[in-house]
Amino acid sequence: MPSPGDIGSALRAMGATALVYLVPGDGDVPGLLGPQHGSGAAVIVKADGSTDALDLPGLTLDAPPLTAYRATGTPGRDAGGPPGDDAPPGPAPSPATSRAALEQVCAWAGTAVMEPLLSRLPRGFGRVPSLVLVPMGDLGVVPWHAARVRGRRRSRGYACEEVDISYLPSARLLCDVAARPAAGTRQTLVVGNPTRDLHHAGEEAEAVHSVFHPDGDLLGPGAATPAAVTDWLRRQQGGLLHLACHGVVRQGERHSAYLALSDGRLAAEELTEGATRYRGLDLVVLAACRTNVSGHGYDEAYSLATAFLVAGARSVVGSLWPVPDAATSLLMYMIHHFMSQERLPPGAALRSAQSWMLNERREAPPGMPDRLRARVRHIDGDDLTAWAGFTHLGW
Repeated sequence: MPSPGDIGSALRAMGATALVYLVPGDGDVPGLLGPQHGSGAAVIVKADGSTDALDLPGLTLDAPPLTAYRATGTPGRDAGGPPGDDAPPGPAPSPATSRAALEQVCAWAGTAVMEPLLSRLPRGFGRVPSLVLVPMGDLGVVPWHAARVRGRRRSRGYACEEVDISYLPSARLLCDVAARPAAGTRQTLVVGNPTRDLHHAGEEAEAVHSVFHPDGDLLGPGAATPAAVTDWLRRQQGGLLHLACHGVVRQGERHSAYLALSDGRLAAEELTEGATRYRGLDLVVLAACRTNVSGHGYDEAYSLATAFLVAGARSVVGSLWPVPDAATSLLMYMIHHFMSQERLPPGAALRSAQSWMLNERREAPPGMPDRLRARVRHIDGDDLTAWAGFTHLGW
């Protein structure tokens, strides 16, 4: 465990306000917090190196909204526990039941954790706080950035409207990532619909390439093989990799989380095993399902998102559940829009894109291709599955 001073230095380098471990009841953080009996806690390390601990009595693994969500999950996803847990008996929950469970766990996340946490943090003039969250154990399934909170703009908003939230699995990886310099150049590879069954992902990739990165490479069905992607990773110097494809998690298998590419798979373990590191890799956008979900219990080093960080990426965008193809294509386009047009860093660009999705009066920006523009008014911002599944890790 790095010292609080080292953590503070890393936070200052990244422009972040605090690192926050979310510790469930009976958990602990070696070096920062002893075992907690019954009550959960937020262990806070601020950018000046000072530490704080906030008791959170409602942060327990047996909280009814959390247990219901783990049993139900989002549509198409079991949010249940690590490998070996028995699948719930009976038929899969209906989409309405799953959405209700997601809404309830987000309401609990706000009341039990995010509202007391946000009230404890300093707010700079004209700037929202920037948090790096480390949710421990089963708490990793919760989209904390979508916690319902009392907001400045409306009576009941979402945490991401009040604060920048990124995620990491440990303070050690925070310090490692913070030491990675920004690349002076940017090369781009966009991969779209390599398996030929994600129509909107193909449109998304073509739009991102043509509008924002016309000088980069675009690989589609047949060409986007694992060898082609890893060869580009080895050659890039200051790269941006955008992958619009299937992400698969197979609990407990050796290659437990992988991207389905043309004629093969790119597994998380292949990114982290061995000596290969992709230095200079600025950003990986994983516009795919469950890319921030581990196939080895809650060891997040084996999620695809964290694997790319361990392999050298400076910043990663990943997802917590199977994301809807049509809505995802718009969200991904808007992330690139905010990075390109407003020069926002990836985490802030994701937050702005999610806020755009929440805005009932959202407008298509100039230059958005017609096929995407036609879907802008049909997105339901109240449907959490459409936008809240995506998370940011790193810078």
